[in-house]
This record gives sequence, C-alpha cells and structure tokens, in this order.
Amino acid sequence: MVSALMALGQEEVSPVTLSIINWIEERIDALRGAYTMSRQYYAGDHKVELTDRQKKFLGRNLVFRDNVCEVVVDSVAERLEVTAFKADNDEVSSLLWDWWKASRMDHKQTVTHTETTLLGDGYVLVDWDYLALRPRFHFQEAEMIIPHYDNAGDMVWLSKKWTEVPELGQPEITRMNIYYPDRIEKLRSEGRVWRPVLDEGETEWPVPWVDSNGKPLGLPVVHFRNSTLSDDFGQSEIADVIPLQDLLNKQLVDMTAIADIMGFPQRWMVDMEVSNKSELEYVPGSLWDLKSDGGDAKGTTGQFEAAPMLDILKAIEMLVEHVSMTSRTPRHLFHLTGEYPSGEAMKTAEAGLVSKVKKRQVDFGNSWEDVMQMAVKVNAVFGGGEPGSLPETSIIDTIWADPETRNETNFLQGLAIKKDKLGVPQEQIWREMGYSQQAIDQMQADQDLQRTRDVNIGSAILRDFEQGQGGGFEQDGGP
Repeated sequence: MVSALMALGQEEVSPVTLSIINWIEERIDALRGAYTMSRQYYAGDHKVELTDRQKKFLGRNLVFRDNVCEVVVDSVAERLEVTAFKADNDEVSSLLWDWWKASRMDHKQTVTHTETTLLGDGYVLVDWDYLALRPRFHFQEAEMIIPHYDNAGDMVWLSKKWTEVPELGQPEITRMNIYYPDRIEKLRSEGRVWRPVLDEGETEWPVPWVDSNGKPLGLPVVHFRNSTLSDDFGQSEIADVIPLQDLLNKQLVDMTAIADIMGFPQRWMVDMEVSNKSELEYVPGSLWDLKSDGGDAKGTTGQFEAAPMLDILKAIEMLVEHVSMTSRTPRHLFHLTGEYPSGEAMKTAEAGLVSKVKKRQVDFGNSWEDVMQMAVKVNAVFGGGEPGSLPETSIIDTIWADPETRNETNFLQGLAIKKDKLGVPQEQIWREMGYSQQAIDQMQADQDLQRTRDVNIGSAILRDFEQGQGGGFEQDGGP
C-alpha cells in the first residue's frame, strides 16, 4: 500500500511510469490524425476547393454531402447485430443476455460496430454496477485508449486517458488509467505533473484487480479491431476510399463548372453596333462581341453549342464503380441509375459485402465473447459468486443476425428443410429467423404452456368419455 501522501496525489509517479506515460502520449498523437480524418470524411466534412465563380454564387463555406464514405461504413455496421450469447446451458445464456439488455447494448453495440468499422479500432470496458449489482458495459472512444501488445500478439496492458470537466473556476484535470491484468494504476495531471490518485472508496494504490485467491482477472477493456491481420491496430473501412472520395468531389466541382460556363449555348457577334450589349460573361443570355480585322466576318453572328455532359457523368460513375470494387460495397447502395436488383441478382451483387461482414462477425464475435467472459469474472468477484455465475472455463458463442438480404419464401422453405429433414432444433430455427433471445425464451414458454393446456384438455375429454359424458352417445341404449 502506498503512503497517505501518494494516495492523496501529493507524490509524483516513478520514472518508469513517467516513461510509459510519455510513450502513451506519443502514440495518441500519432493516431489522432487518422481518427480525425476518418470522422470528418464519414460526416461529409471534405476538403473541396471551389472555383472563384462557384464561391461567388454558392458561398465559400459550401460543404459537399455526396458522401460515399458514409455508405461504405454503414453498409457493414448495419448488418452486424448480436442477437444472443450461447453458453453451456440455457440458464447461463439467459443470464448473459440479461446483463446485455440491462446495459442497453442494443444501442451500444451499434455504436461499437460503427466506430470500429469507421476508425479501425473500438473498445468496451467491463466494470461492476454497485447499485444494480451486476456487470455493465461501456463503449470507449478509440482516441482515449492505447493498447500495448507483446511479440506473440497478446495485449499485456493498455491505457485510458481523458479530461475531467472541472468545477467552475477550477483548472482542467487530465486523468489516466493504466490497466494491467492484476492491477489498475490511476493517475491525474494538472499541467504536466503526473501523480497517483485514488477514487472514492479506494484505499490501495495501485488498485488490485484480482479474485479472492489473488489470481489476476485480466484486462477489463476489450479491443475490437477492424480488418487486421497482425498489426496492433485495425484499419478503417474507408482508408482506401478517402482518395477516391477526393477525386469524386473534384469531378463534381468540374461538372458544376462545365454546366455553369458551357452548359448552355453561347451567342456571339462580330463588329456589330448594337445598344445595351452585355459584357463578355459566361452567363445565359450574354452576347460575345468579337472584333475582326475586317473582311467577310464583320457583321456575322452565331453561337457556340453547349458542352456535352455525358463524359463527365460517365467519369463520376466510373469513380463510384471504383469505390464499389475497392470496398466491396454493392453498386446499388450508391443509388446509381439502373434497376434495383432482386432475387439471385441481389444475392450475387451483395456476395462481397456479405463475405466481409461474416469475417467481421468472427473478429468482433471473439471480442464480444471476451467481454462476456470478463463480465463473468467480475460477477464472481464482486457479486460474491452468486448462483448462475458462469465458470471461467465455459465456452461462450456470439450469435449474429443473418447479414444476407434474403428472399423470404426461399428462406422459410430452407428453414423448414433444416427442421424436418436435418433435425435442427426449433430454438436454432428461431435464432436464424432473427428473433432475440428474449423473444425465443418467451416463445418457448408459450409453447410449454400450450402443451400443458392441450394435455389437460385431452385428459378432461378422456375422463368425461369414460364417465359416459362425452363422445356424442346417449347412455340409455343408443344415439
């Protein structure tokens, strides 16, 4: 246990900790630029240079909103929906789902999947709710977290840095937690001086993070990585799309300029004396007054034809095609001209996207399973090992909604074959239909209740018949 002065934040951190802090801040600075750019492009905040004429009529602060980056991210994130967790038994599965619902994860999972897809990285923190007496889950912005992996690719510690909102008139306070498998080092900084700090109710620094036997609980923050093979960080889904977005914006500016300057016939005359002639301007209705050296051209008039727009439109469509191929986002999601595919055409068009989403389901699913395993450990330690807690060795599987756009008739026929011919359990059929675990539990309860009623009704009919009160027969000799 540290001294009282250190607990109150009066002693500075050790040189070793200070060197770790400096490394963390360098990594934050290196990552922040890429994260900021991804957020800006997703929001449609692109760097677009307008011509002077466009600035005159459209305004200098025009923000382009023909945003393909948003489509690329959302087309993946919208198809990532956790519907249940499957553990060793139904009671444990229900417990995990109760924790999930209590933390409002129907919304938080959408935020986690979207942010991870957009930035390449996302994080979820697991802690204990002392009021509700259950584990809870918090999404953490990637800008706050820096993980550190060893050569084997295992995360050995990570940090979280944030700024506390000061009270009125008080200086800004920067906080940092460094999480290790067995402890949490909590720090604060006013200016550039870092000191240990304890939160309310804590008496020991670092804060122990172990079970009753002294065994480390592991890192309470789980890293979600998008499209990564071996790097410590994931890759943004729009990393390769951003340059194409810039080119698309340039083509849109060019198209606007062509339509503005050359999108209408321009009339001209040579050496003609007329009143109220317009100046040489690129505006509809203007007249170009051309001078000649004499000869036959004097006094003639004519007009230049409008510039064709087809070529620039084809160039724009070609860029969108490149975005589609690069990101494996179906072309029809960008609302280009042409018929919207259906049936087998839709399945073929979305094959690349579905394949990509299924890979994300594997990667993100592993992270969600780590989250739930940590929740089990937290529940065992802070919940006193109450009944229903899940052993650490139990296997947890993440169940996802089907990412494919399906033909409902063919889909239901396929499920019927699975159930009748292959013997797939009814619960799995419901799960593939997209029902939540809560809805499945309710349907199972309804089925059990209906079976009980059917048995009771059958027993009553048989009893009445045996007592001569049913079957449509009179008891005195015939019908």
